[in-house]
Amino acid sequence: MVAYDSGAMSRWSARLLIGAPLVLVGLLLTAVAAWGVDTMVHVDQVNRNVTIAGVPVGGFTERDLDPILDELAATTATGTVVVAAPGLDITVTNAEAGISLDSEAMRLALLDAGRQSNPVSSFSTWVGALRNPVQIEPIYAIDVAVAEEMIRSAPGWVRVAPIEPSFTAESGEFVVNKGVDGEYIDPLLAAEALAAEVAFGASPFSVDVNWSAMAPRLDDEDVAAGLAAAMDLADTDLAVRLNEETAYLGTTTITRWIESTLGDDGLVPVFNEERVTESLERLLDGFTSDFPQPVYLVEDRTVTYGMDGPPARECCDDGATELLYREAERGGSSFVFLPTRLVEEDGGEERVETLGITELVGEFTTNHACCESRVTNIHQIADIVRGVILHPGERFSVNEFVGERTVEKGFVAAGAIHSGHFKDDVGGGVSQFATTLFNAAFFAGLEFDDYQSHTIYLSRYPFGREATLNFPDVDLSFINNTPYGVLIWTDYTDTSITVEMYSTEYWQVEETGQSTWRSGACRSVETFRSRTSPGGEVLEDSVRARYRPGEGLDCNGNPTPKPRG
Repeated sequence: MVAYDSGAMSRWSARLLIGAPLVLVGLLLTAVAAWGVDTMVHVDQVNRNVTIAGVPVGGFTERDLDPILDELAATTATGTVVVAAPGLDITVTNAEAGISLDSEAMRLALLDAGRQSNPVSSFSTWVGALRNPVQIEPIYAIDVAVAEEMIRSAPGWVRVAPIEPSFTAESGEFVVNKGVDGEYIDPLLAAEALAAEVAFGASPFSVDVNWSAMAPRLDDEDVAAGLAAAMDLADTDLAVRLNEETAYLGTTTITRWIESTLGDDGLVPVFNEERVTESLERLLDGFTSDFPQPVYLVEDRTVTYGMDGPPARECCDDGATELLYREAERGGSSFVFLPTRLVEEDGGEERVETLGITELVGEFTTNHACCESRVTNIHQIADIVRGVILHPGERFSVNEFVGERTVEKGFVAAGAIHSGHFKDDVGGGVSQFATTLFNAAFFAGLEFDDYQSHTIYLSRYPFGREATLNFPDVDLSFINNTPYGVLIWTDYTDTSITVEMYSTEYWQVEETGQSTWRSGACRSVETFRSRTSPGGEVLEDSVRARYRPGEGLDCNGNPTPKPRG
């Protein structure tokens, strides 16, 4: 049995109770001394066991921190930011959104880590760092102005553009169309939401925003000001000149041209160019200048031509609307000389070439004695008709084109046949030209509309295939029944008259025979013609003549009264 000395035990217990606090105090004093020494050692450095983004930086000087912070700033710049609205995500880099690492704030935070103003707190932080590193989180900054501009530059940031108010007077009265709100991401609200997210410091950054109403820029006052300007513009009359013609345009017409456009200072009245053009073309339709016609020349059966005047011009070339607007602004005090445009860009070349007047398709020559007064008339009518152009389907009448043969037109008195008698008459002899023209048209394949043979056969003409003239009741007319133009060309000598027809050959023409018979004392003759088209179609027709038995006799052989004069 062991005996314990209770007194001894009490003595040891007392010693422990006195010694343990002394040990703890010693340890504390040692730790405080070590903290003090460590603090003095790192007075210009980052405290022991401090990290940033997992990188230990304890003991780093301010200069030592530069590469660490530069690398972290570069990483921050390439990070992404998302601004999300219903139906739209705007994803950009931190740099594009104006977000950056706040390097100066980071530098101060690292150097101040564990250096609280309260020594107890500083010592406590230092002791804690001996077991767990002090992690300093990145500190970010945002430039709100850059963030706003980023939103404004993002595709789709305006979901629906607002419709500005406008007015138009197309109906003749001014009608106002009210503005309509649009939808957009408000750049300021989005930037402020992003700034709050950045201040929280959790990267990557993402904010949700709603669509905001985007009001039109203009209000009722802007509309009223624009309408007042439009009414002033319309309250005028304009005098316009086009191709030497004048027209006057009043308030009603001008009003219908007006509509609004959006200007820097509000709604501005303008002229609708399409409406102006349509209106002018309708009102000035008859002001188009004449189309130049080709003037042909035939030499050695070669056809050339030139145009008889300037190209046709019509309303209106570019700039007419601007000229009218400026004059309306001035109150319409001067003529507006409207710019014209070519009706045919090539001046009519294509139109003329389409006529196809290129080759000889029919001709005939008759002879006469030299130097008689009738030759003057033959030459005169040949000069008048030379150069006539028949368009496809067009009819040519000698009486309608030449008119009455008069002294004033250069005709003289010469032999003619009236009521079966020979007598002098102004224009006598033109029937020889008619016969020559008749035969040229016959062999060109043209369709006869009206003709009459001489009542007495004259041996200088083809038997049964000739025509005479007397104004106004006896005419020679024919129709161009081809798809090409026909040029009538005349030439003469002292003893002959020639008529040529130029076109593109369409008909192959052949005289196929004659038939004659007696009508009492008169003799009738029918001359047959065959015409073959390019497609092989054959047309048969004929021309007729009837001749009296002699001068002053009718078909019964009885004398006829002489005409007066």
